[in-house]
This record gives sequence, C-alpha cells and structure tokens, in this order.
Amino acid sequence: MWQSLYLLAVLSTSRLVSTRPALGSRHATSASFDYLIGPSVVEVPSRIRNVFPAENFNRNVTTTWWMTEVLNGEKTSAYEETVEVLTNASIIVLDQDMYKLLGTDNYKETKDVENIFKFPPGPTWAKRVVHDGTVYSPECNCIYFAELNPPKEGFSSQALEYIWSISLDEDKPVTEKIYPSPPITMANGAYYHNGSVYWAQEGNYTVPGGIVRMDPTSLETEVVLNNFFGHRFNSPNDVVITRDAVAYFTDGYYGFDNFNDTVKPELANGVWRWDMKTDNLRMISGAGGGPFTNPNGVALNLHENRLYVTNRGNSSDNPAGGRTIYEFELHDEGLPVTGGNVFAYVDSGFPDGIKVDQDGRVYGGITGGVIVYDSTGKLLGMIKVAEGDVAVNMQWVDDWLYIVGRSYIYRVQLNTKGVQTF
Repeated sequence: MWQSLYLLAVLSTSRLVSTRPALGSRHATSASFDYLIGPSVVEVPSRIRNVFPAENFNRNVTTTWWMTEVLNGEKTSAYEETVEVLTNASIIVLDQDMYKLLGTDNYKETKDVENIFKFPPGPTWAKRVVHDGTVYSPECNCIYFAELNPPKEGFSSQALEYIWSISLDEDKPVTEKIYPSPPITMANGAYYHNGSVYWAQEGNYTVPGGIVRMDPTSLETEVVLNNFFGHRFNSPNDVVITRDAVAYFTDGYYGFDNFNDTVKPELANGVWRWDMKTDNLRMISGAGGGPFTNPNGVALNLHENRLYVTNRGNSSDNPAGGRTIYEFELHDEGLPVTGGNVFAYVDSGFPDGIKVDQDGRVYGGITGGVIVYDSTGKLLGMIKVAEGDVAVNMQWVDDWLYIVGRSYIYRVQLNTKGVQTF
C-alpha cells in the first residue's frame, strides 16, 4: 500500500466536536439587541448588523467581525454580549435560507462543526503555516492537501517534499504526510479529473510554476504545463477542470511578493483557460488591465456556465486591496461573456479557497470561518472555525464539507453536496 511506502508519520485524529462553550438555548435581549441563541447556532437579525453597539469603533482588515474594537468610551453591555455570542457560536445565521443548508428548522437545533485534526508547528523561519489544495480522490478514499510556509522577513520559503492526506476509510479519519515523486514544488490548489489529481505548482527559483498531474495511487507526478511561449507563469495558485477537460487556473505574484522564492514576474496576473484536449492556452481575464491584483481560488458551478474567482491585494492586510469574489458568465465554449462582475466583497481578510454546491451556493474561506452565499450573492451565514484560525480551503465528500485551516482540519455535515461526482 502507498501509505506504508511513503508514510512519515501517522497522526491519528480524535472526533472532537468544537470545544466552544455551549451557548444554551435562549432568547437574548440587550437594549434593542435581540439574538436568537441555540446550543451551537446563533441567528443575528439584520438590525444588529446595521447599527453596531458602540459609539466609536473600528476593526483591522485581518480580524473578524466579533473582534471589532471600541476606540473610546465604555464598552456597553450590548457590545459585550455581541462579542461573547459571536465568539462562542459554531454557526452564524444571517438569513433564513441558511437553515435549509444546515438541514435544521431553526437555531434551537444543534449543528456541530467537528475539529478532527491539529497540525504540528511549522518551521522556525515561517511567519505562518497555510494548508491549501484540498482535493478528494476516490481511488484512495482520501483528501489530499498542500502545506505552504510564508517566510519571516529576511527568509525565503522552502519547497516541501511532502503533501498531506486524510484517509476516510475509518470512522476516525487518519491524517498523514505522503511523498509524491518527483515532489511538487510549492503545491497549492488542486482538482480531481478523470483518475488524476492536478496541482497548481507555484514553483520557485529553480523550478518553473505550472500544472502537475499526480497519480493518486502511485503518487507519481508529471509536469503537464509550465510556460506561455517561454514565459514562466508567476505563481499558479488554484485550478478547476470541466467535465470536458477544460482547465481554468489562476496565476498571481505570490511567490515573488509573499514567499520570496521565485524570479521576477514577466507576465501579468490573471485567469488562464487551458483546453487539455487541444492544448489551446489563453488568458481570459487580467492581462494587465483586468480586475485582478492577485487572483486566488477558482471554482465552477454545477452547469459549468459560471466561473468564480477570488482576489486579494498585494498583501492580506492591505485595506485597499482585493477582498472580492468575481463571477464570470461563460458561453457554450467556456469563454467569458463579460469581464467579470463583483459577486461578493468579504469583511475579513480575503477569500482564499472557494467551492460551489449543487444548489448554486458559493463558499469562501476567510479569517474566522467559511462564508456562504446563495447563487445571487446574498450572504447567508458563516461556518466558524476555531478562534484565531483561518479557513483556507474546503472539499466536499458526499454531504460532508471538510475545511482545512492553518491550524486545524474541520468537517460539518450539510444538506447538500458539491458539484463533482465521483
């Protein structure tokens, strides 16, 4: 078995429900505030979002809604309750349609977000550890994902020989490091197609970025795309593939700006379309004049006529930078009808990984959890992760949504499935 051949260490998980204190089922009222509080779900009426419970306040772009600071004056009881209620919730409901997704009638019913694995600390030279590229393979009944280590100032990120795997064969998923051969140089986003896993390889000084195909059984890898007429890609970040073998992938300046590990870019950032049957390659958005500063996650809807792309600025803490999800309408040949419309603008950090379910909902990984929109862009609510963690990416397996953060892996059972069938 490949697990025994490539195993470094098997790190068993424990099926732990979120350790947040139980909220209890009550109807809480503070001044004009009226939260609906259940054991794990909190419903927040719109009037609470409209007028914040403090006279003078603000928050940093990288923090969550419930970390909004009072700038001067006393913290009111309504403010204190807002912080407590939102901090301790597992699910935040902002619209009644969120309950259909949860498969519950109201806030009184419990919906657990399970914390199933804690990652070990990253290297000493890393500013933080990021886990990305969540992709399910039916051959191993497992989820693969990558690890990235943005470096501290004065350091360069180092390519890792391993990726991670979550085996779903047992009641308690087992998480371990595995070793593709040859290694994927700065693996990031990934997608399963026709028996293979395709990785967006960011690359580094010595290895150009591109798309790498991996056999999910043998873990053998092969570079299938690595240039545009001799130009290196900048840092391919994520990839999605249609049923007819058309790949869309994002390319940004992450290696040069954030990882300090690649050559100076010679291409504009953008979204690429690669027909894997004809090998036709073209940029479909960006090209120096499009909406993207640094395109990131990419996803298709069930009918493959909507393409969703996340965007961030030059850094994740830049208030003027992109914190946006764009929607592209695609015509029958898979090319954009328009240049992309703003689908959503997030309030915390920037949207990283993105997924779509069979009912058209769009999920984005941000600081604090996974935000959920309906197909029109209406914000429904948030599936929270542990306090201080960031939801980086997700993967559907049947009706379970697995969430990979910087520090933990989570899962939650929902009343829908992803757009891929295996």
